[in-house]
Amino acid sequence: MCLSRKAQEEESKESDEWLSSLQYLNANINDLTISESFLDLSSEFSGINDSAIKALEWKADKPSNFAIKGNSKHITDSLGWYTDVPVILKDKEDKTVTVIGNFVRIDNGETEPMLFFGMSNIRKIQGVPEPNKNQFCIKLHGKAYIIPTFSKAPVAKDLQKRIRNHHAKRLLTLGFR
Repeated sequence: MCLSRKAQEEESKESDEWLSSLQYLNANINDLTISESFLDLSSEFSGINDSAIKALEWKADKPSNFAIKGNSKHITDSLGWYTDVPVILKDKEDKTVTVIGNFVRIDNGETEPMLFFGMSNIRKIQGVPEPNKNQFCIKLHGKAYIIPTFSKAPVAKDLQKRIRNHHAKRLLTLGFR
């Protein structure tokens, strides 16, 4: 399927807006630091990628067999559920906070461990993201915690890759192979 240039630009713009709206946070599971952890307010489910699961050497708690359509319009299969996962966060005072959540395993093709909190887990901890203040306020066991967050600017390498892909698609559209 070939998309018009305008449709490609719109799709790229939506993806960029979504990526720039993400709030990242530092998270640990066991001894694994997951620097690619973020809040995804557009997703109902929380997820953990294949790379993180392989590093943790975990087996799924429950099977799953549904497809997940992400904000990037990419569809991936769920590869199992991991329940009652203890995710360790640090609040702004450097105190450790352990959040327990359920995560679906996905294979997003990334080599680095990744974890995201969807709305089901955000609601569970009464989370309120405050991107303008670079913080995520949560409530656990009657206590309030402020977790520092940060944004990531699109990486130039990703932009170059996207430009190369765009040019390759244009050549295919024009009939060059």
